[in-house]
Amino acid sequence: MPVYSYVARDVKGQLVTGSTAGADVTIVRRELRENGLFVVALSQQRESESLGARWARMRGVKLADLVIFSQQLATMVGAGLPIVECLHELIEETENQALRMALVQIIQDILAGSTLSQALARHPRIFSELFVALVQAGEVGGVLEHTLASIAENLDKEQELREKVKSAFVYPAVVMVVATGVVAFMLLVIIPVFQRVYAQFHANLPAPTLALIAVSNFLTHYWWIALAGLAGLVVGFRSFIRTDKGRRIWDRTKLRLPLFGKLIRKIVVTRFVRTLGALVNAGVPMLAALHTAARVAANTEFNDAITQIAGEVTEGASLSGPLRACGKFPNLVPRLVQAGEESGNLGDMLNKTAHFFDRDIEHTVRRLTTLMEPVLTLILGAIVGLIVVSLYMPIFTLATVIRR
Repeated sequence: MPVYSYVARDVKGQLVTGSTAGADVTIVRRELRENGLFVVALSQQRESESLGARWARMRGVKLADLVIFSQQLATMVGAGLPIVECLHELIEETENQALRMALVQIIQDILAGSTLSQALARHPRIFSELFVALVQAGEVGGVLEHTLASIAENLDKEQELREKVKSAFVYPAVVMVVATGVVAFMLLVIIPVFQRVYAQFHANLPAPTLALIAVSNFLTHYWWIALAGLAGLVVGFRSFIRTDKGRRIWDRTKLRLPLFGKLIRKIVVTRFVRTLGALVNAGVPMLAALHTAARVAANTEFNDAITQIAGEVTEGASLSGPLRACGKFPNLVPRLVQAGEESGNLGDMLNKTAHFFDRDIEHTVRRLTTLMEPVLTLILGAIVGLIVVSLYMPIFTLATVIRR
């Protein structure tokens, strides 16, 4: 018999949650009503959760799930349905376990007196600060449908941006994996064979070959130390960048990386401009919009610059002037912001700026991929060539050894 989770109110109006078994929804509703409970939300529990579903719940909520959720919620709100009923319907529709659990809690919070934005803010791992800020602006201005549609559009653009970034890093990642596999195979399989051959002839080995054999012996007999050291480096690096100082150093380093630094800078600028445009169009005050957009950009160097810009705006400066003076943004950004301020359509101009940078990122990724192919091929060839040359150097002296 299926099991149903319910949210209901008792005769005193208190919120009650629980689960019960029943043949179908109608019978469960009748039984709860007979027990003095008035159903607000009712959903069937899944009898058993597959391994894939558990893994999906552990991974959280993807941007694609949030895009669909925002679009559906905007449509339902536009149709005039109560927000609790909308969320209840979405619980039935969504397949993401983490989002389903969050929506159940959000319904309970709303019934307990919270606004939608307040309920969403209690789930920061799912709903970003931008998401909450736009929902709050929609609630205050009475345009929740439009802000939800704006959220869906912004999340969709963010998803496209992430896909472009992934495409830029796929090729070097594949090359690194292949290079690591080839080098590991040569160190663990090929070199020990040559070592035994050279040992039979008691040949004097050159320094590069001795170093290569030493590395091979270490990895063959103490591979666990190498893996532990690698894991320690990864854990140490992740712990370091979680600190304030480490995060600042890493953010600054990323912006100055060869090949990738310019791309990362464009991505940060695009996120900031798009977020600021969405918040301005939603009616969020400029200072709050600047601080939120800075955090969404997710780079401490830009965050510091935008905080300084916000301070100057507070003192009465226009936005375009401090943007130009800080030196962090391409010249196009302050020029278009100034045009938006003068024409009174700053939000639309920011959206156009973000669209321009989206296209620029796409072209940059394409050029970067084209450039990296020969560079990485040369690097891989140099690594393998160095190993092969070091491995075959003693062969040139074996003839002399054999004559002896």
